[in-house]
Amino acid sequence: MEVMEHSSADFLLSTPSGGSRQRSYALIILNYDVPRFTAVLWDRAQLRLCADGRVNHLYDVILSFFPEEDPLLVRQRYKPDVIKGDLDSIRPEVREFYDNLGSTILDESYDQDTTDIHKCIAFIRDCTPDLEKSNLILLIVGALGGRFDHELGNINVLYTFPNIRIVLLSNHSLVYLLPKTHRHEILIDHSVEGPHCGLVPVAAPSQSTTTSGLQWDLNETPMSFGFLISTSNILRDEKVTVCSDVDLLWTSSIQNSAC
Repeated sequence: MEVMEHSSADFLLSTPSGGSRQRSYALIILNYDVPRFTAVLWDRAQLRLCADGRVNHLYDVILSFFPEEDPLLVRQRYKPDVIKGDLDSIRPEVREFYDNLGSTILDESYDQDTTDIHKCIAFIRDCTPDLEKSNLILLIVGALGGRFDHELGNINVLYTFPNIRIVLLSNHSLVYLLPKTHRHEILIDHSVEGPHCGLVPVAAPSQSTTTSGLQWDLNETPMSFGFLISTSNILRDEKVTVCSDVDLLWTSSIQNSAC
């Protein structure tokens, strides 16, 4: 079975030690809290999108990361490449500011059948021919910690776009999909990730999941809601391996020292 490698330190550390791993990143900003390490993700990304009125949040909050700097220069430096959505919640002065800076503003008020996160991912997939996609990872901030139905919708896109590598991030944790088509090697930098982690079979029960590198490893273990799921596990080693008969959600906590 082909191996899929994961390393959160590649984007969480301001000076990653990724070695030969060549990644490209796109950053999507949603409507909940912008994590403290957003500026590092921004610098790592080749493309940055804001979903609808979330650009108001970026406009306001980005200043708190650089309190000693000129507010205008900070806002100019953190200009999204694309703003898309219904556009009914963007403050007029914010829209004018980024419009004058050259951000692409796309009105999708005609589409009420998909969520903002779905629209942003589909745009990256279909409308960015110059972006290298063979090793692309989408980093999505503001996707966790708000309304639970929004969180479920954001988790659902991991299954809607299973062939795109997507990481949901908050100040405290990250979530991504481990497709059953691969054996997974998760490289752990304990200075930024852990100690807690979890493996959850959201879409279907697992009849057999095997891991290594955790405090409580699984050995061809069945998992399902209403029975056993692996939550509150602990990252023990510097490499975790996972092999399962179903797609699993992987989640781990993020250290305060990240970035």
